[in-house]
Amino acid sequence: MTGESDTGTRATWQAVVEIAVVTLVFAAAGAWPAPDVNEAVYLTKARHAADPAWAAGDFFLETPDAHGVFFQLFGPLVAALPLEQAAWAGRAVGWLALAVGFWHAARPVVATTWGRIIAAALFSLALRHTTMAGEWVLGGCEAKVFAWAFVLGGVGEWLRGRFALAWLLCGLATAWHPIVGGWAMVALVAAFAILPTPVAGAADIALLVGGLACAAAGMLPALGLSAGADAATRAAAAKIYVVERLSHHLLLRTFAEAFIARHLLAALAWWMLNRLAPQTAARQRLTAFTLGAIAISAGGVVVSLLEPVAPTAVLGLLRFYWFRLADVIVPLALAVTAATVLENDRASAGAFGLPPRMLRLVLTALLALDMAAQSAHWPLPGRPALTARADAKVDPAGWADICRWVRDHTPADACFLTPRGSASFTWRTNRREVVSWKNSPQDAASLVAWRTRITDCFAPRTSLAGMEQSTVALGPERVRLAADRYGATHAIVPLDAPRLVEMPGERLYDNGVYAVYRLPQPSQSDPR
Repeated sequence: MTGESDTGTRATWQAVVEIAVVTLVFAAAGAWPAPDVNEAVYLTKARHAADPAWAAGDFFLETPDAHGVFFQLFGPLVAALPLEQAAWAGRAVGWLALAVGFWHAARPVVATTWGRIIAAALFSLALRHTTMAGEWVLGGCEAKVFAWAFVLGGVGEWLRGRFALAWLLCGLATAWHPIVGGWAMVALVAAFAILPTPVAGAADIALLVGGLACAAAGMLPALGLSAGADAATRAAAAKIYVVERLSHHLLLRTFAEAFIARHLLAALAWWMLNRLAPQTAARQRLTAFTLGAIAISAGGVVVSLLEPVAPTAVLGLLRFYWFRLADVIVPLALAVTAATVLENDRASAGAFGLPPRMLRLVLTALLALDMAAQSAHWPLPGRPALTARADAKVDPAGWADICRWVRDHTPADACFLTPRGSASFTWRTNRREVVSWKNSPQDAASLVAWRTRITDCFAPRTSLAGMEQSTVALGPERVRLAADRYGATHAIVPLDAPRLVEMPGERLYDNGVYAVYRLPQPSQSDPR
């Protein structure tokens, strides 16, 4: 009995250490300065959901959203802590959840501790360099990070032949993020059709029903976002979303050829390595699930090719991120399959033509170099200030300074016109803004209204082509129109903006890069 207890204790500690190491591997890639790309979107919305008085009246924060589970669970944390601290706390939980999910998914097909850690490092590398549609997993704190953790857990259950529990976990993923979890459920059904597993008994039926209920909790609010809009509004919103705002994720004809090529090469590399890896039931199930994910992408390609024939229907369908699942599952399959081949002396020697021990040492060294390279963006104490990815399109130091001034010296209910490239204004100031390019709503009516605000503030005409970085570049009358229409009381203006000398209002502060103006009081406010 004592021997069995000691064995169980060692296994538990081994799992804890493995998960801790994998968490660090994932953190190495994701530890960017806050706010990261989408944190200024998700965490400000979570803060406003928990405390509606915070930045009350902000157009974007008060639009409907499809990620209620995330806001309900993270809203209290974000309201209790400064946003940057909440982001790091959420990231830590997210990286740990992903590490647990990855470890659970890798164990049935990767036999050794070394192999699973190498697989995690390869997964991190492949996620950064083999995606086609720009999906990311290792980064800031947002809803899809936790959805992907549940998907990885579901993959692990599927590899063990437990379809019902895999279905439940993918249903939970859908509750967190309808697109991530929903496509995973479709791929799981496809995998089940290829390799049926026993599903019987009250327990399995309860798990299946539970998975559907969790999925409905995520899907129904998302589907309801546009339920009240008419057909013309829905069609206009789909075009805005797919063609004008998020084409780099959704519209195949806009993808960079190099991105498509690298993704196809990754899929080909996985398939070739998969032929060399020892075939087990778990590996066959992984192959089936991966093929299901690739089939969904192939469906997206077919839908995309029909755009000239039925553009309205196609754009409506392309809103659902057909390429997202394969962007993650192909790197996952490639990473764990490569690790399986490397674990097997005969397979690795046959695949790479090098002594297995030498190959493992070289690969470990290369992955360590990759982690060292990632350390360049870690915001460590004593380092010069690094640029948050949310601030990539502004002057970082000048932007941070002007936002501090706004936070400390303007009324709490002030409303700002901001530069088009800014994404972290509300995060840094606790103030509302008229519109932000990054903060695009989810529902059809608000998305159409968002585009109107964007064109009113930045576009010379109704087209989004040739937009200016600041409203003042369109002239003082456009500034007055935007202030009057949307209730703007202040503006942040780049000092190199065209027509700055014509800027109406009173300059309150400048730092050599940006200036804050108090605008003439609007005569009315348009609710758009």
